[in-house]
Amino acid sequence: MTPSYSKAARRTPLLDQKNMQTSSVASRLAFVRATRRTPSLLSAALMASVGISLSTLSSAGWAQDAAAATTADSTTLPAVSVTASRESAVVPTDTVNAGALGSRKQVDTPFSTVVVSSEEGEDMFATTANDLFKYDPAVSNISNNAIAENAMFTVRGIPIDTLNGIKVDGQSFPSWDTDLSLEPFEQVQLLKGLSGFMYGFGAPGGIVNYVLKRPTDDPYRSVSIGYQSAGVFSEKIDVGGRVGTDKRFGYRVNLVNEEGNTAEANGHLRRQVASGAFDFRITPDLVLSADAFYQKRKTNGTLFGLLFGSGLGIPDASQVTHQLTQPQNWYETEMASFGAGLDYRLSENWHASLKYRFAKENRYNSDSLLYVFDSAGNYSNTLYAALTRYFYQNVDAMVQGQFSTGSIKHDVVFGAGYQAQVSEYDNSEGWNVGYPLGESNIYGSTLLTNDAVHIGGNLYRQSLTTQTAVYASDTLQFSSRWSALLGLRYTQYRQHTYDPTGAVASQYDANPVTPTVALMFKTDPYSTVYASYVESLEQGGSASNTNVNFPAQFGPLKSKQYEVGFKTDRQKWGANIALFRVDQGYNYTNSQNVYVQSGTKRYTGLDASGWVQLASDWRLLGGVMWLNTKAVDVDDPTIEGNRVYGAPRFTATGRVEYNPSYLRSLTVALGGKYVGNMAVDAANTQYVPGYVIYDLSGRYDTRIAGKDVTLRAGINNLLNRRYWTTAWGYYVVPSATRTAVASATLQF
Repeated sequence: MTPSYSKAARRTPLLDQKNMQTSSVASRLAFVRATRRTPSLLSAALMASVGISLSTLSSAGWAQDAAAATTADSTTLPAVSVTASRESAVVPTDTVNAGALGSRKQVDTPFSTVVVSSEEGEDMFATTANDLFKYDPAVSNISNNAIAENAMFTVRGIPIDTLNGIKVDGQSFPSWDTDLSLEPFEQVQLLKGLSGFMYGFGAPGGIVNYVLKRPTDDPYRSVSIGYQSAGVFSEKIDVGGRVGTDKRFGYRVNLVNEEGNTAEANGHLRRQVASGAFDFRITPDLVLSADAFYQKRKTNGTLFGLLFGSGLGIPDASQVTHQLTQPQNWYETEMASFGAGLDYRLSENWHASLKYRFAKENRYNSDSLLYVFDSAGNYSNTLYAALTRYFYQNVDAMVQGQFSTGSIKHDVVFGAGYQAQVSEYDNSEGWNVGYPLGESNIYGSTLLTNDAVHIGGNLYRQSLTTQTAVYASDTLQFSSRWSALLGLRYTQYRQHTYDPTGAVASQYDANPVTPTVALMFKTDPYSTVYASYVESLEQGGSASNTNVNFPAQFGPLKSKQYEVGFKTDRQKWGANIALFRVDQGYNYTNSQNVYVQSGTKRYTGLDASGWVQLASDWRLLGGVMWLNTKAVDVDDPTIEGNRVYGAPRFTATGRVEYNPSYLRSLTVALGGKYVGNMAVDAANTQYVPGYVIYDLSGRYDTRIAGKDVTLRAGINNLLNRRYWTTAWGYYVVPSATRTAVASATLQF
């Protein structure tokens, strides 16, 4: 009863995996089960609070804000972040790295951005980027690493490109089916939407940029211990400072160990992290830096996903057993990276940098795909076991400066970059065909095993992709209010795929030019109205071994984005509002089982979020996203005009923080999120219902023996809501169960 395709069909993100959205199995789906669920009263209250917070954001005049400018400008609470109080050389949370645009204040960029600091992440008990951005209405989870292989999310309904959309200090980093640990990073930045000019090739969902912790000017030392139900304990060390003559040598080191049984069935987690960042001030204007990163993470009790066969609806997730995984199901990733850079301050207005990064990922999987073949919930379990590897190299050079031509001020960036990506695949039976474990039922549990399961490790180079790019941008300031951005990137793109014998299976070359144009108007010193147009390209798809045109390889997909928005960053409130439209090329398997790139996926919507300090004790955050998606000009009439799979029509978030005046050391927060229903497949024959989840957390700062101590505790998924997430157009994954978390951090 197993569907006729192998896990080899999902080898690379945004290539073979997404080709499955109307695969030979999914294309047989015969009816629509469009389940729609009304938000609960509490989720409605959250949406109402968002409306109240946004309606109270009245525009203050220039004179009113200017009175506090000298004292508030450097400490203004950004619209999405709270600046950490740690006495460290941290990156300001009101600043975002925009790739080819260099570093800019968020409020001064014509794009939608979110920045979350490491301290905010600790307050939310974040372990992945999913957790960091969970209160942003544009972000929707599509898998979690408690049950699935890794945590992933969409932005405005579009998945993050896990081969090109993950950056470390602005450089590409392999993050296919894995999660970067958050401890080595000072903050994580999210650039929503297209990034072709700023970063080169990548899907239009956005860019997630992890900013490494760097040496601190003042000595910093902290030790943390943590707990997660049902028995995961962690120990963490974070130290930094400067030594030597004139304190010219700086260091920052993070060490993490985490292990124990999780709250999930058959669940066990083991994670080790070691990272170091160093710099040497050769002169006051010339700094040499280097960093190294290592991470190993293994989880037992993982599940790739569930695929429901033709004509079957998606059942209520709360009725499905929590015992879906088997003892032979586990997942492990190992990552290592080395980076080096030179930063040179040429003058007061000019700065140059040169950066290099090498990164490697080993990925071991021994997890199962469950194919549900009847309405009673019976399924066949196929376990796929394999090793895959990814190697990345990046070299980037950039010059950023300012000058004037008459009354026009220019902020210019010139740069060049080279990037190489190599993928190695396993050609063993465990990867291409899989091991059948037997049959069971989603409403009950049965022990299933197969003694033949093993990882072969018969690797071959499957692909080599290189990008050589030059770019330039100019932000022209015409007056104190009006400015414009002009940017252009030229890329030489080369992609080769190989068969197991080493012969070239397919190749594609392209030399695209991707522009960016934006117009900005400052309504006051802290607010910007903008209109922007961006183009981008992403790697084209390839037919899987279940398609009749295998192994056809297609060229890059082109995307366009139009956005009009308003953002403000003030002392007691902030807001970000954007109207957008994204047209992305569509790749899918049609009803004849032919993999095609045809037509357009169109995303049109409103993305609004804000925060307000209601009183000295209360802070309210929230947001809403309305999204309309449809397939346009595709060659399959069963898909034309349909909703795009994996994209909710509506989301709403809310979070209330209470910091009582009589006990400033204590902060308590309650947050919630509503996510609307989503289509599972491109043909819209299956849907997962909407859901609401809540989180509760608290933080208490104190001193013990003269040392700063921070105690944190919380409950994720407070009401233990069981729901489905869906991705890539053909499978679903159950949510994680309720989890209690706690930690204690000592600074000395």
